[in-house]
Amino acid sequence: MMFLTPETLPIIAAAAAAILCIVSLWIFLYIRAWRSKEDRQEMIRQLADELSEGAFILKNDRFIYVNSSLCTLMGYTPSLFRKMKWQDIASIQNSEKTADTLRQIGEGQEKDFSGKLIGVKSDGSKILLDVALHRLKSSPVSDGILYAGTVSVGVKPVSHTAITDNGEEQTADALTQLPGNIALRNQMLHEILDGGALSFALVFVDVDSLNRVNDTIGREAGDQLLIAAAKRLRACEGDRVYRYKGDEYAILLRDVSREEVVQHIERIIREFAEPLQLYGMPWYESVTMGASFYPDDADNGNQIIECTKAAIHYAKKVSKGKYQIFNPSIGRRLKSQLELEMDLRHALSRGEITMYYQPQVDLSTGTLVGTEALMRWIHPQRGVISPGVFIPLAEEIGVIKEIGEWALKTACRQTKQWNERGCSFRVSVNLSPKQLFQDNLIEMVRSILQKSGLAAEYLQLEITETANADLVMMAKKLSEIRKLGIGISIDDFGTGYNSMNYLKELPLTQLKIDQSFIRKDYDNRHNMALIRTIVALADELKLQVVAEGVETHEHIRFLKTVRCDLAQGYLFGRPMSAANLLGQLPAINEQINQMVLSGV
Repeated sequence: MMFLTPETLPIIAAAAAAILCIVSLWIFLYIRAWRSKEDRQEMIRQLADELSEGAFILKNDRFIYVNSSLCTLMGYTPSLFRKMKWQDIASIQNSEKTADTLRQIGEGQEKDFSGKLIGVKSDGSKILLDVALHRLKSSPVSDGILYAGTVSVGVKPVSHTAITDNGEEQTADALTQLPGNIALRNQMLHEILDGGALSFALVFVDVDSLNRVNDTIGREAGDQLLIAAAKRLRACEGDRVYRYKGDEYAILLRDVSREEVVQHIERIIREFAEPLQLYGMPWYESVTMGASFYPDDADNGNQIIECTKAAIHYAKKVSKGKYQIFNPSIGRRLKSQLELEMDLRHALSRGEITMYYQPQVDLSTGTLVGTEALMRWIHPQRGVISPGVFIPLAEEIGVIKEIGEWALKTACRQTKQWNERGCSFRVSVNLSPKQLFQDNLIEMVRSILQKSGLAAEYLQLEITETANADLVMMAKKLSEIRKLGIGISIDDFGTGYNSMNYLKELPLTQLKIDQSFIRKDYDNRHNMALIRTIVALADELKLQVVAEGVETHEHIRFLKTVRCDLAQGYLFGRPMSAANLLGQLPAINEQINQMVLSGV
């Protein structure tokens, strides 16, 4: 039971509740047998009013009697009580488990209830209550469901040791020796009820590299990192620090302004600029933080925690090693993001994701030789959502495997149909970093080629440079793909982190010059020099070159001059559906004749 520290209190409370209920039942049945309604009520009132504890009787979830002690405790008059339900004096801060119990009591499903409730007094203030409730078995359903109960003031938390809803004692976190999650919630509840604080701030601190340490060095090293971080935080903030869960700590600051909270946060960031000690070696660690305020952002502990979670989640989205103070717009954005995540989980099954194709033109022969397959999410309310938005989201929520497999199947099947119509097209399909490390990637690609009937040489898989990429593993996977006869392209070349390493380590067949080199100031002498260098480098490595972002006659003239192989851009066509591409082939070919073969 929450907040109960004396071991005998639950036993005493239960015994008192049982005795009270038995006596109340006997009196109720005895009096009912021979007294008038007015006499019965008078006798019950006289007996129950002698109790120092609050007492009440419920019928069909409504108060039909309350004694004077309960009226004094809660501040409601007897007549007002009789207009109220049991749930009307229960704060929304009670746990979901308590809410379920109250509902079951209202339905007559629960025989007994003995526990802590947060009550709402007539002036709106909150009070912690010990409540014992017993159903009167003899009451027939036709007369309503009757309960008798007692109420007394609950015991407040006095230390970081707490009692869970299951009656189990929760002590300090075993790893860091900091008070834990339940102790944090108890302390917030104490502050809200009558801890003396007019306000408080809750700060979450996330250790940024724990997952990386666990994955690369080991779980034991991760534990040592958490211990070192806890010591650093304790040195900064003393006994205000809690171990919330995982790699997150919490700090509870009483009666502080927003400026003071920012000062606390910035001091912690400065402290973590100094290396921690991990196995006797210096380890540089960053922390990301979020904060919210009671009562400005929410009026109960659970909601304050949710606001702080929202703030730190937003901070992580922006950049690790930063912090964010909660504001309502963050909540709205995260709500919108959550709704988008839920919609994305069902987008495929609802037929909302579709495939578009953008033409690729051979600059030496003046022919349309292929397309790049580009997914679009047609959201029923938000309209068209680009892959730059929903692909990272799909990776984050774990649905990229299904979406990526659908994209490959769709593109291969469509390209096979075009080839059967006499259009000798190749197709380029983007492969996300998460897909590249799927265990069944090779089997999936092989299976899709077999089922679609598309020859392997007509498929090109595009990968994008990523930070901290495992090039050894990538090279192994991509080499197996190359053995199938499939081409490998590096997308957005020249803008990533490891461009030269990718060329050196991976079995590439093609590279695509990022559109930023072409579309913006291509005639800038630095850009022109870079494009010439990339094309010359690709030629030395026997790689095909595709220029993206081609939009003007001048782009074509320059790319032909430097001997670029393929061009892709709005000049020849925007991404379009398969049906539209087939219908616009004559116009596309005419554009190619004018821009490429004419020597313009």
